[in-house]
Amino acid sequence: MKTTPSTRRVAPLAVALCAGALLHGALSDGDAAAQTRDEQAVLGPGAYVFQTRITQASCGDADRTGYVNTYHASVEGIPGAGDMVMRVIDSSYWPRWTLGVRADGQVTADATSERVRGANHFEVRRSGSRYTGTGTRRYRSGSRTCSVTYDALLRRIDL
Repeated sequence: MKTTPSTRRVAPLAVALCAGALLHGALSDGDAAAQTRDEQAVLGPGAYVFQTRITQASCGDADRTGYVNTYHASVEGIPGAGDMVMRVIDSSYWPRWTLGVRADGQVTADATSERVRGANHFEVRRSGSRYTGTGTRRYRSGSRTCSVTYDALLRRIDL
């Protein structure tokens, strides 16, 4: 192949462009894989309503079955993070929750209460504009360990 001054200038430019495109592709694939592995786009920080509807209470000292409690909560953390915190503003028993958010859409939440020597756990999944699932809280009442199961609902209200 005969080279001319114009092909000598174009060849290095073409090689540089190809190398840049390959490098960009390699970096982009790595970033996408990291996002799939480490980030979630399911639940973001913001203001939420958290509701529970009692389905069963073992000790009879909780509200009756079917009773709905409504709380206001803030979900705090880094957008896309798998671990976040939910602060329930109007609950003295369960004010702070640790959230685990998976990329597949499952959200788990755990709280403890020194006040009633108990633990509370729920799991929800996205269902349209809200998250629905079930939960259980266990606590001490006198000498007995009691449990309450409930339907859980979490809905963002600041959008």
